[in-house]
Amino acid sequence: MIRSIYITYMGLTEPLLYSQSLNYIKDLSEKGIAFRVLSFEKREFLTKGNLNKIKKELDELSIKWSFLIYHKKWQLISKPYDIIRGILFVIYLSIRERINVIHVRGTLCAIMGSVSKGILGQKMIFDMRGLMAEEYADAGIWRRNSAIYKVVDTLEKYFMEYADELIVLTHKIKKILENKYTVKNITVIPTCTDLERFNINNPSDYLKSKYPINNKFVMIYTGSIGTWYMLPEMIDFYRKLMQAFADPVFIILSQTKKEFIVPTIPAEMKESVIVESAHPDKVADFLNMANVGISFIKPCFSKIASFPTKLGEYLACGLPVAINSGIGDTEEIVKENRVGVVIENFSIEEYKKRIDELRELLREGEALKKRCRSVAERHLSLKEGVESYQRVYARLAAN
Repeated sequence: MIRSIYITYMGLTEPLLYSQSLNYIKDLSEKGIAFRVLSFEKREFLTKGNLNKIKKELDELSIKWSFLIYHKKWQLISKPYDIIRGILFVIYLSIRERINVIHVRGTLCAIMGSVSKGILGQKMIFDMRGLMAEEYADAGIWRRNSAIYKVVDTLEKYFMEYADELIVLTHKIKKILENKYTVKNITVIPTCTDLERFNINNPSDYLKSKYPINNKFVMIYTGSIGTWYMLPEMIDFYRKLMQAFADPVFIILSQTKKEFIVPTIPAEMKESVIVESAHPDKVADFLNMANVGISFIKPCFSKIASFPTKLGEYLACGLPVAINSGIGDTEEIVKENRVGVVIENFSIEEYKKRIDELRELLREGEALKKRCRSVAERHLSLKEGVESYQRVYARLAAN
C-alpha cells in the first residue's frame, strides 16, 4: 500500500492551494493512496471556519493533516527555522506512520523530503511548480551572482536528479531539463481546473443585482496583483478596449488589498472598473458574468516553467482569453485552438491589433464558448491531472 506524505510550504487555508493541490489529494485518496498532509499555514488564514471546513473535508476521506506555522519576518532566520522544523517533523511522521512515498511541492519542501529519503530510503516525487532560483532572480529579489541564488540553483539541480519522479507544469521546461540533466522520469501536469466548479452557467441573481452590468462588455482578471502580474499593462489594454466596445466594464477579482489596486486605476476609468475579492467557491460565478478573461504576466526565463491557474478557469467557463506570449505552453494552447488572442509586445499598436482580432473571434458566439470549454476538458481538467498523478504513483509502487 502506498502511504504518502504531501509536503507544501503553502497553506491549505490559502485559496490557491485549496482549489488546486487539495483537489488532487482528495481524488487520489479515493483511488487508494493513503495521504498525510503537512502544510505551513499563515496565521492570517487560520480562522476557525477555514480550519473546520478543511478538516471536515479531509476527515471524510481519512486524510490526516498536520500543519506548522509559516514564518515570514526575518527570512534569513525564519526560512532555515521552518525548514529544520519541517525536516524533523517529516522524519517523525515517516517513522510513526510508515510513510513510503514523499511528495514535495516546491524546492524548500524538497529539502525537507530529501533528508528523510536519505535517512529512511523512501521514494520521492519532486513536484517542481517552477524554477525557484530563476523566479527570484527574474523578480529582482536575488542577483544571479549572489550566494543565495547559487545555493538554491544548485539544490534544485540536485533534487531534479535525486528525485524518483519529477513533475513539471510545461512541455517547454521538460525539454530543457531533459537536455541539461540526468533525470529519472519527468511528467508534465499543467495547473488543472475542477470542471465541476468552473462551468458555463448563468451568474447568480445576487451578483446580477449587485453589479447591474447586463448588455455591457465585461473583461475580467482574477488572481494576485504585483511582481509577475502586470496590472498597468492590463489597464492600458482596457483603455484601448474602451474605444472598441460600447460601455465596457473591467472586473479585477483579487485577494490583493484594494488600497494597493485602486490608486493605480486612472480617474477616467474608475466608474467602469470594479475591484473585488471573493471566496474561491464564488470565482466561477464572477467569470460567468464576463465576456473575456485577461492575464498579462511578466515574460522572462523562469516563466517558461509556469502555467497560470486562471487560464484553465477562464476557458472552463467558456471565456476566450487575452494573454501575452512567453508564459509556459499557454501561447500554443490559445493559438492552436483559437480560444483567444496572444499579445506579442506591450504596445498600443499591438493592443489595437489584438482587440480587432478578439472582436472577430467573438462573432462566433456560442461556438466560441463551447470551444473554450472543450479545450479545458481536453487539456486542463482535474480528472486528467489526477490520472497523470496516479500513473506516477503506480510507477513508484511497481519499483
